[in-house]
Amino acid sequence: MRKATRLLASGATLFIATSTVLASPALGQDRTSSGSVQESDAKDSNSIREIVVTAQFREQSLQDTPIAITAMDSAGLEARSYNTITDLTNSAPNVVLKPTTSAFGPGAAIYIRGVGQADTNFAYEPGVGLYVDDVYHGSVFGSQLDLLDLDRVEILRGPQGTLAGKNSIGGAVKLYTKKPQGEGGFVEGTIGSYDRIDLRASADFALVPDNVFVRLSGVTRHKTGFLKRYDFGCRNPGNGIFEGSAASGKNCVIGHEGGKDYTAGRIALRWVASDDVEVNIAASRLVDDSEPGATKLLSIGVSPALTPGVSDQSIFVTDPHEYSNYATYTTPAFTDSAGSHDTTVWSPNTRLRSWEVSGTIDWTINPDLSLKSITSYQSLSGRYGTDFDTTPFGINTNNVTNTHHQLTQELRLSGTSFDRFLDWTLGTYYYDATSYIEGGNIIAPGSPFTSVFYSDDRIPARSISGFAHAVMHLTDRLNLTGGIRYTDDRKDYYFRRLNPFDTSEVSYTAQSKIDGAVGNFHGKRWDYRVNLDYRFSDQVLAYAQFSTGFRGGGINPRPFVIQQVQPFNPETLNAYEIGLKSDLFDRAVRFNLSAFINDYSNIIFSDTAPTVVDGVVITPQNATPTNAGDARFKGIEAELTAEPIYGLTIDGSLSYLDFDLKSIGAEGAKIAGITLDSIAPFVTKWKASMGIQYQAEIGNAGTLTPRFDLAYQSSFFTASDNNPAAQVPAYTVMNARLTWDSPDRDWRVALAVTNLADKFYYQNKTRLPIGIVIGSPAAPREWSLTVRRSF
Repeated sequence: MRKATRLLASGATLFIATSTVLASPALGQDRTSSGSVQESDAKDSNSIREIVVTAQFREQSLQDTPIAITAMDSAGLEARSYNTITDLTNSAPNVVLKPTTSAFGPGAAIYIRGVGQADTNFAYEPGVGLYVDDVYHGSVFGSQLDLLDLDRVEILRGPQGTLAGKNSIGGAVKLYTKKPQGEGGFVEGTIGSYDRIDLRASADFALVPDNVFVRLSGVTRHKTGFLKRYDFGCRNPGNGIFEGSAASGKNCVIGHEGGKDYTAGRIALRWVASDDVEVNIAASRLVDDSEPGATKLLSIGVSPALTPGVSDQSIFVTDPHEYSNYATYTTPAFTDSAGSHDTTVWSPNTRLRSWEVSGTIDWTINPDLSLKSITSYQSLSGRYGTDFDTTPFGINTNNVTNTHHQLTQELRLSGTSFDRFLDWTLGTYYYDATSYIEGGNIIAPGSPFTSVFYSDDRIPARSISGFAHAVMHLTDRLNLTGGIRYTDDRKDYYFRRLNPFDTSEVSYTAQSKIDGAVGNFHGKRWDYRVNLDYRFSDQVLAYAQFSTGFRGGGINPRPFVIQQVQPFNPETLNAYEIGLKSDLFDRAVRFNLSAFINDYSNIIFSDTAPTVVDGVVITPQNATPTNAGDARFKGIEAELTAEPIYGLTIDGSLSYLDFDLKSIGAEGAKIAGITLDSIAPFVTKWKASMGIQYQAEIGNAGTLTPRFDLAYQSSFFTASDNNPAAQVPAYTVMNARLTWDSPDRDWRVALAVTNLADKFYYQNKTRLPIGIVIGSPAAPREWSLTVRRSF
């Protein structure tokens, strides 16, 4: 506790000292009486453009919002060549966004300040809330969203329990699309490495002038995977076990992983019904038939019975820096207690279908009172095949179909009272979802601990909450913010375990006892937030905050024996934070700083220890989520943006995160390998990023803008046992882009190179209890050429 107190005390001293030094009016710029930044002409000024955010239910300047936020507008996203949500990981301090490994299908592992979720199973709740136009996306599965036609991105760091609700215990990632305005649009085409062909377009027009506007947008991306799947027998002739397949051809390649093949579209309608009422309706559709995520076998040490005839299992591990594996997505014929089974072939692709419709009504009842209604329905269905071991033996293979339907409704009543002394919001939120997990699984076929089953699980969930948020303007410079939210949370899990070779029968392995089991979770929770912010000058704002959050509990979704059908309780978090926001030198420099201590209770780790009953191991396979104990996170974050001269932009961030497991509970003590020195998954101690670009005028030919980005991330573990095999090493990655804009900005051509140094590094790893470690390598160096026509 003394160390934690010293950290906050040191941070507070630094903030106060910095605030005092920076508070001099000579360093700042004039503001209006309301405190909003006066916009200056971009052609004649090097001031940083303002970004308006809605983190506290109403529009505010980013620099006037007393929350640690990384915000980026569409121009910033495009300048960095960002296409999907996980690309954002390189620009936000203490934020880790990685594609989930192929073991969990398509999704995004999103962690903020060490809190998040990497498993896409619907039994788990996201640790970071994901929103599109204020609509909550309750599934990690399918969360690798395309950054299509966005106005801005807001990444809120720290628990958002009162503002965003449950499962935003680590923070929230909010995407906001462009609203229809009645004019404009673009068409864009991209070619690049690995046969890449992308098309993006949008069109904005008025159906009824000054009244009804429509915006259409779409994207299609196609690219061959960078990782090759080789035929083991063809590539290793004379191995004495597997013969080469004639279908593999001369180069022995039987397929690829990491490729993209998807199309998404969106239609948005904006109806300005009157001066007081605006209605926005949007519908989107995604069709994805991409290849599985790139997977590389890093080590294998399974029972010799699973690889008959092979004395050295490392022969299935390809060269360390080669993008390759020997995955066949096939389980060869085998014999077990139920008899002989024919070869099973799984689908080696990712099939995702989703659609969503949402409606928002904004009603200004009077100048001091407004009502907002946000309604949404989402439907998501996806199928993915996995070959965990990537060997011809099919040691751990399956094919899973996930389905998720959710309905959400949010109401917000906002007002201003007591001669603008008080800004307040009252609201209610309703979430109702039903998810299904269906598919065949064959694990360790023919061994004593085999699991052969067909799942047909149903997971209904419901959450209801009410919340209040208020800001008291105590003086012209001092504000006190308070928030409270009550949540009633429920989730059930209904297990079915059938025979994959005859689904009219129950599984014949130990999974049979799980068939028909039901798990239930029900919890209630109050969350609070208190924030005090003070503006030392027009240039400097400081704040101190206490906030709470929680992540819902549930039931272990992957039991191998009935003893593993166990519930887990919610995680809770109390956060103490101080922060500083500054715009200096006539808004030529923006510097934001935050420091925090997060007390984390009931942290969930995965128990991979063998399950023992009466001294007998009944299965070595285990992945039971367990409330391990209590922990503390401490960290500091800094963000800098500077435009010292017109056309030159420099941006960067730096973050430090320390994790300390303070205590281990009785259940946590059973977790394999856990000690007080254990580090939580995806905790990255150091992160840093830097970007620089210069927009050069080239006479009557327009402008030429080179940009260079560098991002560093220290190593992290992906499992709580901190096994070195599942540690993702530190890496530094560099990207570059050269953009030409025509004089009237209607044409743009951009040449981009990602992973400029052609660095071989991993984004994620998974260690399976049966003795297999796989990794998800990032793409090698890639180039792209984009041509855009705006109108």
